[in-house]
Amino acid sequence: MTASATGQVRAAFGRLRTVSRSGEWWEYKLVPIFAIFYATALRTGVSLWTLWPAALILVGALVPGAAYVSMLNDLTDQEEDAAAGKHNRMAGRPIWQKAFMIMLPLAAGTAFAILWRHDLPLLLVYLSAWAAYSLYSIPPFRLKTRGFAGVLADACGAHLFPTLTAMLLVFHQAGVERAGAWTAAVALWSLAYGVRGIFWHQLLDIENDRAAGVGTFACRSNPERLIRLARYVVFPTELAGLAGILCLSRTLLPALLLLAYLVLAQRRVVRWAMNAVLVQPQPRYFIILADYYDVFLPLAFLVASAVAHPLDLSILVIHIALFPNRLRMVAEDMWRLRHSFSRIVSSDA
Repeated sequence: MTASATGQVRAAFGRLRTVSRSGEWWEYKLVPIFAIFYATALRTGVSLWTLWPAALILVGALVPGAAYVSMLNDLTDQEEDAAAGKHNRMAGRPIWQKAFMIMLPLAAGTAFAILWRHDLPLLLVYLSAWAAYSLYSIPPFRLKTRGFAGVLADACGAHLFPTLTAMLLVFHQAGVERAGAWTAAVALWSLAYGVRGIFWHQLLDIENDRAAGVGTFACRSNPERLIRLARYVVFPTELAGLAGILCLSRTLLPALLLLAYLVLAQRRVVRWAMNAVLVQPQPRYFIILADYYDVFLPLAFLVASAVAHPLDLSILVIHIALFPNRLRMVAEDMWRLRHSFSRIVSSDA
């Protein structure tokens, strides 16, 4: 391949990364899903080292879906974004290019569906994620504009079904029976966290959506009602699912790191006057438990797995290499707050 052709290929993939908005979902969406992959392997007593082909397959299966939903949202939001004055990555592109960008991840998703055709539960949850993505955005369904139905579709497509796919893939690859209580805890947690995530997004975009006439749940409801729903229903449900995961995971390390996270969160509030929020956007905020799910929880399961299976230490290294940004941000915060932590220890002593 000539240097000119190589440059064109790189430019094409660069445009694809821009349109798919991979920087917006690579760690935020994938890491909590992989935390459940690691946790399920640990609970079943299977070494992650023996599951590395399944981990690669999971990345290959999830990335096309995440790219698809980002590009599909831009494709179907062109009129609303124009009305709200928002930049849209699909606007102005030729039809053939839009079609190619949508068909590429669909083709990849079809390949994984064929691969899993003999495992009906795994196949169904994987395809359900794609269905939820599509129903959320594509007219005449366009659940995005239909209030709470759009909230459920986004939460299921972005969190519930991909997380269940990761869990079932471990059972599939390891050849072990599915655990009902574990599945229920994972489903409850991932659905509630997904609902909280879309609440946050809709409240953040509420003014643009109102300007464009998009009937999201936040636009149709009083924002204060949505915040109360998150505080008294969604978040307690999420905590119940998380408690189930921690109780059933057969290791104390995630609970211990939850305490470490809570200390970090408290220090951010006290020392830096940051706002700990559930769903409502505020200045100088951090979303409650987001760093725990993105950093502390996966590391807890990876370390516990490496203690049980020393070869799994290599999976820990790979995880850090693939998902370094959130870990770096948390590590930097902890370093900047190190003197505050030491004072806590001194006062307790």
